[in-house]
Amino acid sequence: MSDTDESYLAFPFGLAGDGGVARADRDQTIRARIEQVLFTASRERVMLPEFGCGVRDLVFQANGEALAAATEFTVARALQTYLGNEVMINAVDVKNDDEKLLIEVVYTKSRDLQRESVMFQLLPFAGDNRG
Repeated sequence: MSDTDESYLAFPFGLAGDGGVARADRDQTIRARIEQVLFTASRERVMLPEFGCGVRDLVFQANGEALAAATEFTVARALQTYLGNEVMINAVDVKNDDEKLLIEVVYTKSRDLQRESVMFQLLPFAGDNRG
């Protein structure tokens, strides 16, 4: 099976237009896994309580440079711990923009050494915070 033939279950899980299970390619899967690590709160998973870094909880903290630095460290550590065999984390950049917290993750895929980035914005209200 070549790299172009690989497909994975889509996240979030859903059905495709043909009624089958929705599928995702390797790049989409890596981005979805990054999202899972970021938005899973600590102790949220019963069988793996240390998984995740709970960035959603940070929205309600005092938005400043100290929060940004702590978030960068926490996110980078969690991603390297749980996705270290798939990606190398090059940078985590956290910026505060008024009430928004912007998180950019720059990573290199282990398989083909391509550099990618993904951006998430966190807002202090319920809803879709994905970038």
